[in-house]
Amino acid sequence: MINLKKPLSLALAAMLLVGCGTSTDAGTPAEGTDAGTTDAAAPADAGTEAAATGAPAEVVVAFDADLSTMDHHIATDGNSFIMQSMCYSGLMSLTANGQPTEELAESVDVSDDGLVYTFHIAPDAKWSNGTDVTANDFVYGWQRLADPDLASEYAFILETIHVVNSSEVVAGEKPVEELGVKAVDDKTFEVTLSLPCDFLLGLMAFPSFFPLNKEFFESQGDQFALGVDNMIYCGPYNMTDWKQGESYTFTKNPDYFKYDPDAAETVVFKFQQDTQTAVLDYQAGNINVVKLQGEQVDMYKDDPGFTNRLQGYLWYIPVNLTVDKLQNLNLRKALHYAIDRETIAANVLKDGSIAAEGEIPVELATGPDGKDFRETAGKITEYDPAKAEEFYKAAVEELGGDVTLDLLYEDSEASSAVAVNLQQQLQTNCPGLTITLNQKPKKTRLELMKTQQYELGLTRWGPDYADPQTYMDLFLSTNVSNNQGRYNSAAYDELVLKATQGEDATDSAKRWADLVEAERIMVAEDFAVIPIYQNGGAMLISTDIKNINFHSAGVDDYRHIYAN
Repeated sequence: MINLKKPLSLALAAMLLVGCGTSTDAGTPAEGTDAGTTDAAAPADAGTEAAATGAPAEVVVAFDADLSTMDHHIATDGNSFIMQSMCYSGLMSLTANGQPTEELAESVDVSDDGLVYTFHIAPDAKWSNGTDVTANDFVYGWQRLADPDLASEYAFILETIHVVNSSEVVAGEKPVEELGVKAVDDKTFEVTLSLPCDFLLGLMAFPSFFPLNKEFFESQGDQFALGVDNMIYCGPYNMTDWKQGESYTFTKNPDYFKYDPDAAETVVFKFQQDTQTAVLDYQAGNINVVKLQGEQVDMYKDDPGFTNRLQGYLWYIPVNLTVDKLQNLNLRKALHYAIDRETIAANVLKDGSIAAEGEIPVELATGPDGKDFRETAGKITEYDPAKAEEFYKAAVEELGGDVTLDLLYEDSEASSAVAVNLQQQLQTNCPGLTITLNQKPKKTRLELMKTQQYELGLTRWGPDYADPQTYMDLFLSTNVSNNQGRYNSAAYDELVLKATQGEDATDSAKRWADLVEAERIMVAEDFAVIPIYQNGGAMLISTDIKNINFHSAGVDDYRHIYAN
């Protein structure tokens, strides 16, 4: 039971994920954004009636990117988060339509001013070694997330929800013990905020906020989360097999206190980079869920298992502004105008992806004006080959000659196809420009971008919650973990911080206007980030598979998957 006291209850009682400091309907998931459960059956929340025939022995899901890590304080990618969510649980989980509901917490109290959240942990919640999940496990986990010695790329998310002293702890100015969290008793976890944050409950389902068992963690030393025997679980599945670069097996936890008898006994996530091979395995009945790429979408669109959805993932190029030649504004303008995003979405990807109109995706969040953020902000990307050539010529004159740029991308089929097309477009529309292609495994690509060892890098961000702040925070000059291009704009910082932490944080209309203007400055004035496309989700899902909860914001949920 969520015990919400006004005024915060007015927003959350309607189960809306909204902006920090607001109590309006900003951030309501727009119609059509959440695919909900797989459409072979009516949408069902976790734990509802499933197949009468009982749980299948095994469900196999193909992923085209490998697992990066099972350490939920280090992970930054969607596939890792999905697998972590199989065997760990948070205080809350998300329903089929993306709304927060109790998981390890059996109830939540929120103070009148919205600054203190008190989570009452279920008495039956236990770790896989039989010990209780306690409030101290959450205190320890959150403190580790904030610890500057770990330097988690997701430490910023504590600041996003305004946990007291989070900024100072993450910066190393205060000890982790001063983070605004405490164990009132073994089963009562208290979080204190400096500003209200209405989307906090939804984020409690996000892996970064999962608990950590201190005794087990410290017993593992530097081996924690490197194998199935180096982890301790508190979710509906245990990880029982780990074949790096091949497959990852999760077996139902019979002792989970919210045991779902209808869920699949075993779920295997199979890494298959070659999607054509994965599709052939699907047709042979060896795989139940597979993504489609390019020409495959047209080939299989009439298959009974075909489904498509628009995802919240936004692919973009954060220009590395530590590189001297990329500090040239005319060069960045040329790159922006040289890219035909419509062609990339419609003719290269062909998977339901759409051209990016800005850095905030469409259908992510609704503002106080009742409109989608993208509708309010308008389209701020533009394809204009004449402008691209004009700006490139100006850049060549200023830089003293033609330019060569390296484009870093990961080794998935989609990224490879997009990178090749980008090379062709940029070189065609900026005569004299040379783009060299630099393909790396995803994990390597992430590390190179994190350490600014790149010039142009094709990357993506998936929204952690249904609000534009999940993107805008990335490019603050203080966000050294995620601001890969080292964008540094006083005007941008001022607007975003005013909207999320300052004088406009509790005024929905002003907050929204600040974020709209900040995005315009970054994308269409400074040209520091080049939005490319928003992910489609063309897939083949066996017709007997039910209860995959797809979320436009947050982590897709396979924890209650089953088959007829």
